[in-house]
Amino acid sequence: MNASTIKFTHCLLWVQVWGLPFELFSEDVVMDMGKGIGKAVEVHCKGVAADQAKFLRIRVEVPLDKPLWRGSKINGPDGEVVWVAFKHERLISFCFRCGILGHEAKTCEKPCGTEEQENQ
Repeated sequence: MNASTIKFTHCLLWVQVWGLPFELFSEDVVMDMGKGIGKAVEVHCKGVAADQAKFLRIRVEVPLDKPLWRGSKINGPDGEVVWVAFKHERLISFCFRCGILGHEAKTCEKPCGTEEQENQ
């Protein structure tokens, strides 16, 4: 076995969850959100316990062949749909064109399209 024969398919990342209603600040809710992103591994419990926390952190095993999620819509406690944003910590070699880890926009094989096309 050598380094050239190993295929990396997943990466562990810390993901910050911003904009979560205070009523939903719980380990169970964030763990469920992490399962939607990839394989949820761990929740940073200090954010759940803090009264002044602005975001929560979850460690997720993310598939490298799929674009990273920028956020998600969730149902709030009153039934209202709320957008929560995800911020990925310490990304290395991330393509803002297609949203996939492992290369940068200048080497991306995805066609540029029009100038109005929004990058990831």
